[in-house]
Amino acid sequence: MATRYPIGDAIEQCATLLGISPERVMRRVGPSASLSSDQDINVSAKKFFQIWDAIRAEASQPGVEMELAMAYAHGPFIPLIFAFSCAETLALRLGRLSDFKPLIGPVDMVITRPNKQLHMVMPPFETGLAMPASMALFELLYITECARTFTGTNATPLATSLPSFIELDDAILECLGAAPKTTDVLSMTFSAEDADLPLITRSQSLWETLEPDFLEQIEQRVGTKTMSEKIKHALAESLPSGSTNVEDMAKPLNLSKRSLQRRLEEEGTSF
Repeated sequence: MATRYPIGDAIEQCATLLGISPERVMRRVGPSASLSSDQDINVSAKKFFQIWDAIRAEASQPGVEMELAMAYAHGPFIPLIFAFSCAETLALRLGRLSDFKPLIGPVDMVITRPNKQLHMVMPPFETGLAMPASMALFELLYITECARTFTGTNATPLATSLPSFIELDDAILECLGAAPKTTDVLSMTFSAEDADLPLITRSQSLWETLEPDFLEQIEQRVGTKTMSEKIKHALAESLPSGSTNVEDMAKPLNLSKRSLQRRLEEEGTSF
């Protein structure tokens, strides 16, 4: 069964922030689309993108992406985003976001650290779909503003790219530091210094309380992770403490060193 994504609350939030009618937004999507009384709406990735386009069209005003990015970076309260703000550093926060991004919407996030910089590529979670240009721009602005909010600095991307062209005003260019390149991917890069900035909201104990519920949610949403994916997640969590050998990785997974190595071999990889 195709993955479905929650969007009911987001429709109401965006409508309130932009001063538009959520019912009119849904009518733009199609005659069968409607808001339920409890807003517990889960939609396909395709419908998710259609709803974003409908919100953008209904707003019919410049600067929507910036307005929403600034608002969401400071509220409304979203448990997942709050939880990620518990991380020790910006890199770890974004690493957690990449692990659980499908709980928020149909966008994947792949992070690498070339030359210790932090590089993110964010394709649609499902192949064959194109992310709306407006939504891609929102992602860049939102992540940038969150980086500044949670580090208390003026962290600015070294480079950004958008998968399609969209008009940019001066406020957007100032926020991102420069105009994004138009390529075939949505991406952004932070410097090594910004990536390792400590978060002013860090709290490991709070994260340990919240993480099990998020792991259960992601398993229900997109299926069980492979052992190598679990190791990747465990490594990201353990980097600040330096506990990254195979024994350290096996312990939180309730496996012996030998069992862990065997499971990885079955997946055609190794530690």
